[in-house]
Amino acid sequence: MVCGAASTLFIAGLWQSWCWRNNMIFEHQHWHIHEVVRKTFLLHDNCITYYPHNGHKISSSRLLAHWTSPPEGMFKLNVDGNFLEDSLCLDAGGVIRNHEGEWVAGFSHYEVGGDALLAELHAIQIGIDICHNRGYTNVICESDCLETVKIFIGFSSHNLHVHASTILQISEALQQEENYTLVHILCEQNVCADFMTKEGSHSTSTVTWDHPPPGMESLLLRDKLGT
Repeated sequence: MVCGAASTLFIAGLWQSWCWRNNMIFEHQHWHIHEVVRKTFLLHDNCITYYPHNGHKISSSRLLAHWTSPPEGMFKLNVDGNFLEDSLCLDAGGVIRNHEGEWVAGFSHYEVGGDALLAELHAIQIGIDICHNRGYTNVICESDCLETVKIFIGFSSHNLHVHASTILQISEALQQEENYTLVHILCEQNVCADFMTKEGSHSTSTVTWDHPPPGMESLLLRDKLGT
């Protein structure tokens, strides 16, 4: 017998598996496994939302922390950076998607030197530059580095910051584009950008991707199904 918080998820999984089987046999509909997982998590979340007396907390939701698509007519830029202390090199990456969750562009970046903060800053800078050069005027930029996002909140001067030049360039870009916003998200909502950052370790400079790199399709689909 299944007990505790896992029981609701287990029962939801059984139900969706049964629905999956019946749809394949009687309706000749083939659900992708990612769709089955999403339906299972959605049913789980609905149960803990509408039946709180079962003792489950809303924090146990399986779909609360997921990527969400931007409003229609807008683009979403997800960025991430990483600093490799062993090699003293930094990687950066990002993904641009439209309101339907479709890939628009991506980038990966590699350079020698820097630090963890500079990696995050360069990810934002490169992503915004790509959006600007392609004429995207309504962009939501998301980063999972709270320290970086806080730099651009308010009107504090960063003239004495070690990365003052890069910060100033990003600030000017955000001010020039009135409909560009920078927000903080959780790591779970930024998995595609993290993938592109890892691609940076295979690059020698900045690479722009018009199509997703191999191995990324499942992550993009998971994000899209989570909208």
